[in-house]
Amino acid sequence: MSDRDLVQELKATIVELSKDRDTALASVKTKEARTKQVMIKLEHATDDVKHCGHKIDDQNKEIVSLKVKLETKEKLLQEALKRVRSITDDSTEKVEEDQDTE
Repeated sequence: MSDRDLVQELKATIVELSKDRDTALASVKTKEARTKQVMIKLEHATDDVKHCGHKIDDQNKEIVSLKVKLETKEKLLQEALKRVRSITDDSTEKVEEDQDTE
């Protein structure tokens, strides 16, 4: 082989290597872009999970508060029922006593 043939083959190899390098760089850039997109999606998903966790915590606190209010109202209702029963029982007894005296 002559020097000229070697130079041409070297130039062809350089061109091929340059194309391979450009292809590899493009592939790396594409993969980096995909990785960034996945990371952004992961961050959003993590934020969504945290937000849901906070909402669940708030709702649990509200449920506890409502349960306490319900228990209080049930106690008040039971007390009111006892009072009403005692009033009606007393009035019934008085009516029966009045009827007995006549």
